[in-house]
Amino acid sequence: MFLSTSHNKIDKKGRVSVPASYRNQLEIEGGSLILFQSLQFKCLEGTTVKRMKQYIDAIDDLDAMSNEASILRMMMADSFELKYDSEGRVVVPEKLISFAMIKNTAVFMGIGRSFLIWSDSEYKNQYDKTQKILSKSGPPKLILKTERSQVDDR
Repeated sequence: MFLSTSHNKIDKKGRVSVPASYRNQLEIEGGSLILFQSLQFKCLEGTTVKRMKQYIDAIDDLDAMSNEASILRMMMADSFELKYDSEGRVVVPEKLISFAMIKNTAVFMGIGRSFLIWSDSEYKNQYDKTQKILSKSGPPKLILKTERSQVDDR
């Protein structure tokens, strides 16, 4: 699982250190980092090979001629599979750096099964916006599901 937030420097060559806890999770789930442009925000989304296979399976269940399938196929076509070096760094492709407007710092934000990579300014904007929503509306109401093994043990 990808959790926490980390602000990491990105150098002129586009190299950035992936947080150690993220690298550990990537190793558990296939080793490679998959990066693509977020379909929702002005940032990048990073995930595991295992999670990307789940996306592919979900796309296969859509009507192949639908707009949704077309958008998701384009997301796949614009994705990059990256390996990190011995220092835990990856080279983020220029196309992705430009899309997310990342300058000197990449902000890694764990969101469970994947993570987002923001520019400093976009992360701050999103964080402030979320805090305003929380202040106005209060915390979201969640219903947590029990795990199958817990249900089966009854």
